[in-house]
Amino acid sequence: MPGRNMTKSLMEKEIFEQGDIIEKLVAKHIKNYCVMIKFPSKVSKVRFIASGSSYNCALLGAKFFRDISSLDATCEFSSEFLSIKNPKIDPSVLYFFISQSGETADTLKAMEIVKAAGAKTYAVVNDPNSKMYKDADFALCADAGKEESIAATKSFTASIFCTWLCALKAAQNSSKNISKHLACVNKIAKNIDETAFMLTNKAHPEYGALKRAADFLSKHKSFALVGYDYYFELAKEGALKIKETSYINTNAYPLGEFVHGHVALLNSQGVIVEIFSKDLGDNEIKNLKRIQDDYEPKVVAIVDSSVQGIRAEHFLTFPKTDCTITRVLCIAVLLQLLALQMAYKLKRNVDNPKGLSKVVK
Repeated sequence: MPGRNMTKSLMEKEIFEQGDIIEKLVAKHIKNYCVMIKFPSKVSKVRFIASGSSYNCALLGAKFFRDISSLDATCEFSSEFLSIKNPKIDPSVLYFFISQSGETADTLKAMEIVKAAGAKTYAVVNDPNSKMYKDADFALCADAGKEESIAATKSFTASIFCTWLCALKAAQNSSKNISKHLACVNKIAKNIDETAFMLTNKAHPEYGALKRAADFLSKHKSFALVGYDYYFELAKEGALKIKETSYINTNAYPLGEFVHGHVALLNSQGVIVEIFSKDLGDNEIKNLKRIQDDYEPKVVAIVDSSVQGIRAEHFLTFPKTDCTITRVLCIAVLLQLLALQMAYKLKRNVDNPKGLSKVVK
């Protein structure tokens, strides 16, 4: 992957660091098909509290807990939690707090309230010297290194991986067999690098697809992103990245929910980004067909390389894999690259977007 002297921005450099970061996290925390992190021995329910990109990470983390460890898991915005006059804190619940800096003001305040009420807290942060990391009952560092660009990229994917590890650890602690989830771990970094390589390297047949899609989308003042299951949360993060770096009004919807009224946006916008893979169910296929037949939008499709027979003006592909965490991370990287190229096209300052700061205090 290219170094700083071969990239046009810090954001681009940090995007290309992600494969190495995940590889190091695998080596550090997974041994002999076991997850080796500090985690409570018994957990009955999980509640995530976060904001911004960390909230999108929390949504994915909650899904990991529900799918892998069969635990009830919910998410809440830090600011919304603080707006509750007398929040009900359940001591039997494990409260997760995610923050790249570990100093995000509303998330930190929420953690203080939870700790004062006697509930257990778990922090996932990218700075082991931060207050959140030091004050939590349990903490896991994303180990992504200092992130200099304002828009979260490497800290986001590293935090996703950490929440996945936590879900696996919870399952492991309850004697569930997690070997099938760990079977792909040594290939995750390779797939991340392959996703970035095939979209940015001139020697690859897919080169140019990213630029064409970015050029097309950058001409529009607003558009929607849709996805289902894990792809909806990724669509939310993609929409946020595009807002942060290109200042374009982008919003994300679950694919099935989009056809309930929101689809009327296509009467004026006529553009949509769709995220899906080969595991499309009958209902998802029906909804995609309805959108395309009724509105005939211009489509940018983000799909795995095995998907066939889909109508779209632009295709962005990621490697075919049956591994959920690999798909999630590859799509996250792809969306970051799309946001980056759109911002380049619009001549935005991707490292220091107007009005944004790295730590919200």
